[in-house]
Amino acid sequence: MLQIKQSPDKPRPPPVDDNTTQDSPSKINLSSPRNRLGPVVVFIARASNLKDHNYPNAEINSSQMHEYLRSLLIITVAEHRKRFGLLGLRPHKMQTIIQPAHNRVSALSRVGKYLVMALEEARASKTECIFVLHGWDGWTTDRMTIAELCQQFCDVPFSFHVYANRGTPREFYEVNAHKVNAYFRHMVTLDDPGVVGDRSTALYIRILEALPTLQYAKNYPVLSEAEKGALSMYDKRFAGIYEKDELESPKPEVAKSDAPKPGV
Repeated sequence: MLQIKQSPDKPRPPPVDDNTTQDSPSKINLSSPRNRLGPVVVFIARASNLKDHNYPNAEINSSQMHEYLRSLLIITVAEHRKRFGLLGLRPHKMQTIIQPAHNRVSALSRVGKYLVMALEEARASKTECIFVLHGWDGWTTDRMTIAELCQQFCDVPFSFHVYANRGTPREFYEVNAHKVNAYFRHMVTLDDPGVVGDRSTALYIRILEALPTLQYAKNYPVLSEAEKGALSMYDKRFAGIYEKDELESPKPEVAKSDAPKPGV
């Protein structure tokens, strides 16, 4: 059992080994009539800026960048369906974001409101909410953004399915959002049994803590070589490789005003 610090002044999420947060319903048979709609699933892709794409000769505007991110999500949706099958009859949602990963996502922003609405739908339907992230930082690396959103919906089963670039094709990692919240709120540590036993969640926490340090890596030895080597197995950026995808596709001849074509 995890040793969780009690706070008399603040409500806390369910224990991280509680049945409501232990296993994602994506691992459970959702064929019963009561669960026919299935979980609320939101596919999320993020770009840091308008140059954050795989077409170096293209200059694109905000609308074209959102189209580019949606093209990545089309691939993610297809791969998610291969891995998890049809989770229910509820239509999935898509959210594209243009801002640096370390920036705070305001609850009053378009993105913040959209994600809150998805979790509210899951609460009303008494089902799980799954954020499917294109990359470890496909949504945000800001601790408080994640912790505050989880805290509002501590009664809702909540998971991240991270589509990360370990090899080709990418792989999915199932992360328990409430355990992440508990860690960011200093209620559990990485060596707690409930976190250690959930390898994908522990890995997600380690990578989210390490990714912001990459910009300092050339000047400051923030990560040990052993840690960089371990994490580079799951994200090539730790090995100094910054290509986002290894999918082979013809490179289009893009004029400066043209949008990148889908199929990356």
